[in-house]
Amino acid sequence: MRPASLLALFAVTTGGLIAGLAVAQSSARKAPVPHEDLPAPSGADTSPVISSGGSGTVPTALRSGDAIIPRPSVDSPLDKSRGEPVLGTKDFGADRQTSVKPDDNTGTDATLHYISVFNPDVLPFKRMSALDAVGDDYTLKIGRPALTEVPVGGVTDPKTRDWFYGNMMIELAPGTDVPLPSVAPDMRILSYDVKPKIALKFEKDGADNFYVRTEESSASGQYRLIIYVDADQGYFAPSLPTTRKYTPAMIAALTPPEIRPMLPDHIRSAGRTTLDKIGIDANMNLHDAFNLLVKYFRGFEAKKLPPTTGDIYRDLCDSQAGVCRHRAFSFMITCNTLGIPARYVQNEAHAFIEVWFPERHWQRIDLGGAALRMDVSNAEDKRIHTPRAEDPFAKPPEYTQQYTQLEGDIRGLSAKQIADRKKPNATPSGSLGGNSGKGNGPAGPDRITPDPTLPTVTQDPKKVTPRLDVTTADTSAFRGDVVHVEGRVVAQGKAIPDHPVDVFLAPAGRHGASPIPLGRAVSDATGRFSQEFTVPGSLNLATYEIYLASPEDAYFNAALSD
Repeated sequence: MRPASLLALFAVTTGGLIAGLAVAQSSARKAPVPHEDLPAPSGADTSPVISSGGSGTVPTALRSGDAIIPRPSVDSPLDKSRGEPVLGTKDFGADRQTSVKPDDNTGTDATLHYISVFNPDVLPFKRMSALDAVGDDYTLKIGRPALTEVPVGGVTDPKTRDWFYGNMMIELAPGTDVPLPSVAPDMRILSYDVKPKIALKFEKDGADNFYVRTEESSASGQYRLIIYVDADQGYFAPSLPTTRKYTPAMIAALTPPEIRPMLPDHIRSAGRTTLDKIGIDANMNLHDAFNLLVKYFRGFEAKKLPPTTGDIYRDLCDSQAGVCRHRAFSFMITCNTLGIPARYVQNEAHAFIEVWFPERHWQRIDLGGAALRMDVSNAEDKRIHTPRAEDPFAKPPEYTQQYTQLEGDIRGLSAKQIADRKKPNATPSGSLGGNSGKGNGPAGPDRITPDPTLPTVTQDPKKVTPRLDVTTADTSAFRGDVVHVEGRVVAQGKAIPDHPVDVFLAPAGRHGASPIPLGRAVSDATGRFSQEFTVPGSLNLATYEIYLASPEDAYFNAALSD
């Protein structure tokens, strides 16, 4: 039998050390049997933290729902075979549109092409171009193009934020701003890695379009950029403010001056005609008014426009004709006429809307689209992001059977990716790395525990059972300090990469009873992990065994270290 690692806990007083922590060998015991579902301790720290490389580094892995997402490799070369673009060039999927003029081509789109850069992927809602102003001829543009710096770093909260990796190739030249895609207007860049190494500066304009640049005079050429970002989870799960009963007129009065809608008089007049047609006025209950608005524009159909009146907005609204870009353009004009801030957002495959409300701030509103097929590139190994709540707004049939809901002919995604996206997800995402000596908190209901007093886990004979080993661990630690643990995951003699591993302490000599979860690690490409975990300050001074456990997944049984 392989020995278990033991550790004995120190406390520190003004007189110094009280008790010691040591690694030793335990007596031989029977092969381990995994047990189920250790409840998360009350008040446990579930905040994601940055990886053990130190403050400012990209974490080793993220958890999105029940999936473990490993950090992208900064060493990866450009992969044109997967459709990867180079930002800062004229590649497809790399350009930012600074103006958009509505067209009258309202028939069904043939095939849309979408390029994935985030993991989890917000498909098909990557933000590449956001436009928040309207010209006299209905041209949409960026109202405040001046850039402000986006600081790197920040404290993040799993209750209110979702986490993502961004992985992209960029073409840099000194002092040149390169458009950067984003997942949300309030996206924060918590850390980044770039190769070759270079200092970067991140910025955004008044419509929350993001940019990256370098000031280094020697910088020139292509760079692999990995960003670790978070965003308000409410942006992806839109809803109306709930603390009081609002009307559109109240929303208009509460809108900050910098985002207050500004429309030419003749366009505002055209917008009022549409509001009258739908039956909306500024003093209605916001819930009723907004649902009518969403229902009307989600009810657009891909069809030919009738003879033009010379006003493209009126033609689209009166006929309810068009695909995603026509719906989003028309909705933006109408919503802004009502006094509610709305802006048009698009990428290479889709256009949608962002709407601002008090309390909620910017919300992503999808109005659907119409295409015969969507081809997705660069998404083979990615999770599809699942909002924490369903969109509560009206969903007419013209909306529900669209590619934006991953219905229809979707190429480039597996059936499992689509099924996972459609599963409810109330579980916060988070980082699985450790930084500044801290480990990740409880990993959720899929945790396996060494406690022999709990029900045993049924093993599937068709799956392989991994072997988990502690290879190195600290020989001493203090309560409230950290313990460094290294381990490996193998199956049938081969390393298992990207595999979740939970680390526990259990009082020595009790065969795993009363385990204390330290956190979750994830194995790297060699099947190994190396991570620091916080030792709870409430633990008794004693000697503890270190246990590793991993949950069952589609390929492997649950497992427990000896």
